[in-house]
Amino acid sequence: MNQTRSATTLTPPTGRMQNLVAIVITTEPAIRSAASQALAEIDPALEIVHASAPAEAADSHTNAPAAVYCLGCDTEPEAAQRALGLIRGVAGSAPIVMIDAGEAGLTLETAVADGAWDLVALGDRARLQTRLGQAVELGRVRHELLEAGQRLNQSQRRLDVLLSQGQDARATLDVTRIIDPNAAFARLIGVADIDSVRGMDLLDRTAPADRGRVAEGVEQVVRHNSDTTLSFDLVTRHGHRQPVRAVLSPGVSESEERHSVNLVLQATDKEHLPLPEASRRTALDGRMALHAILRQVAGRAKERVLGLIFIAVDDAPVLQSDLGLAEADLLLQEVGLFLLQAVREEDRIFRFGNGEYVMLVERHSANELAESARQLRASLADEIFGDGRHSASLSATLTYSVLSGTAADNAQRLQTLMNTAYQLRADGGNLCQECTIGAADGDADQGMQAEWIARLRQAMTHDRFSLAYQGITSLAGDSQPYFDVLLRYVDDRGALVRPGEFLAAAEKADLMGGIDQWVTRRAIDVIWQQQAKDIHIALFVKLSAATIAATDEFLAWLKQTLAARAIARQNLIFSIREEDARGQIVQARRLATELEALGFRMALTHYGSTAKAIQVLDKMPASFIKLSADFARQILAAGDDERLAQIIASARERDIPLIAEQIEDANSMARLWQAGVNYVQGHFIQEPNTDVLDHTGEIRP
Repeated sequence: MNQTRSATTLTPPTGRMQNLVAIVITTEPAIRSAASQALAEIDPALEIVHASAPAEAADSHTNAPAAVYCLGCDTEPEAAQRALGLIRGVAGSAPIVMIDAGEAGLTLETAVADGAWDLVALGDRARLQTRLGQAVELGRVRHELLEAGQRLNQSQRRLDVLLSQGQDARATLDVTRIIDPNAAFARLIGVADIDSVRGMDLLDRTAPADRGRVAEGVEQVVRHNSDTTLSFDLVTRHGHRQPVRAVLSPGVSESEERHSVNLVLQATDKEHLPLPEASRRTALDGRMALHAILRQVAGRAKERVLGLIFIAVDDAPVLQSDLGLAEADLLLQEVGLFLLQAVREEDRIFRFGNGEYVMLVERHSANELAESARQLRASLADEIFGDGRHSASLSATLTYSVLSGTAADNAQRLQTLMNTAYQLRADGGNLCQECTIGAADGDADQGMQAEWIARLRQAMTHDRFSLAYQGITSLAGDSQPYFDVLLRYVDDRGALVRPGEFLAAAEKADLMGGIDQWVTRRAIDVIWQQQAKDIHIALFVKLSAATIAATDEFLAWLKQTLAARAIARQNLIFSIREEDARGQIVQARRLATELEALGFRMALTHYGSTAKAIQVLDKMPASFIKLSADFARQILAAGDDERLAQIIASARERDIPLIAEQIEDANSMARLWQAGVNYVQGHFIQEPNTDVLDHTGEIRP
């Protein structure tokens, strides 16, 4: 017998539910009765959940997956479309069947175009029964495919763990191009992750004197379909030589025209032979590497904020007791691999101990650092580690802090992060918290922050800010001068302070909206002054998350400001970060649309930092895309990155130019042009300069 209950009274089950549910959303008794009766006849085990409105269905707390959503179609077109849009946002892979009680506000074509699977008349009971049966089966199959994909991902990650434990470095070669390397192979040639190795040419990492012999060895295996061995020197990316012994054997290839070669490498000097403990480690750096990096970054002037995130798996001691040391360590190694896959390319991860990790990250602001930590904690809690024999959901406690001061200060801050996490874990764990620092340090930090807040407020009223300009160079012959606008604070000695030193204080004091207005007004003045000299420059001006949230206020201020400055508005390009847009997508789209309507151009920056980048582009107007810096590095590393290729292809389809940042040499410019990038900027091309425009109006090189 089917169970029916109200969506508002659902309670979360304890564990995975095998049965599916059908959710019926309507206020019409006839639709509810007909849908429930049809669903009961389709599958007596199918649980039926009733809701009177889409919001009620969206707020239901069932963990059982939905096989189908049945939605009563409103007679008003706008109400029907709004309800369908709300359900589409929560339905996932479950089909949506709309039921027409007599005068539907949508046609079948409109309903399907807006995301419904079908629109069925209530009076046609036979067709309703048939289509609901088909929809339930489709929903069941989609769910099974989703579960199979998740199991496959878990199995692949577990396989990655097992491969990473092997003492032999293994890979497959397509001629001499490296495909399917394991983690040990990546470590042996001095690369941090497997994805960066794929697509490399083995000869590029072979000592010049040995390249001929290696190429001949590969050719011999292919030609004679037999094994061979040879010894040669690898050259790591840091220039170190590593003697290795190689075993090459014929591989299996699906194409008769191509022949793969299996390659196994072993280090032949004692210094690089794998240690017994190596089988219990992932491809993560350790404590000493982190402290060395902390010494390097101490006191470094920066545009962005550096931060530390300490991660402590809550159940590590319990796992060892319940599963044994070996199996527990295997699960914790999966956590390490999950972290490597979940974070950005520029982040560094260090394994500290049993179930303990430290991330060194670079973010735009302290708020973004906090959001990264919160999302990571949630992602870890949602993941299931292990296989069919042993699996577990692992919660973790995270503490985080912005780095500042000397190496000793940062080392002490790391210790405080760890102590705070241990205390939180002892109290129950599964938390994410900004670091609670010592009283003396707290007083000093609060005093410094109060000083910065006072300085920044004065700077906005007394012009104690300054703008620096960094040129953006066209790789396709565009003669229009483009400059990225960078903010500087002018201290009492006239020295320029970069925003990494004061943005955290500005965010906490809610000053970012005012700072955005100061920068925009100054950029409008510069464009207007140059325009009067018949010099037409284009400036990229960044808008913060605070300005996105205050869209109406910013637009009203901008229109008033423009009344006194008649500029060619296409020469002011407003930039919004991809993550900021994704976090406030409705407001960001409205702000971007309104700005484009006023004649300005828009740019999405730090683009590609997540897998959802293309979804953001689909919802936001953009005249330029500025790639995340790690994406430019992937291009330069000649990595075979599918997401990168998709982003370049999507930009070309939309005819949106691509800009790459942090370019440091001429060779990089050529390779980026070949990859399809239109513009580049970086210190090699031009250092940020407050005097890029001289008194004559000429643009200085």
